[in-house]
Amino acid sequence: MSRRNRSPEEEARRGKIRELLQESNVTSMEDIQNLFKETIAEFLENGLDSELDEELEYTRYDYKNKETDNSRNGHS
Repeated sequence: MSRRNRSPEEEARRGKIRELLQESNVTSMEDIQNLFKETIAEFLENGLDSELDEELEYTRYDYKNKETDNSRNGHS
């Protein structure tokens, strides 16, 4: 069975994944699942933070440049 041609970007991603698995001392399927859960949680949290920054039009801790009295934690 021949291996399909992969782009340099895909090869780089796969290399990073292999490196992450080696650094994380993954030895079982449970380790892989835990690493996957942590990765997805981090990805979602970053995405939600970015969405909130865009919606409020200022970033977290950027109190000087915001044009509203609202706070990010829901309190004014």
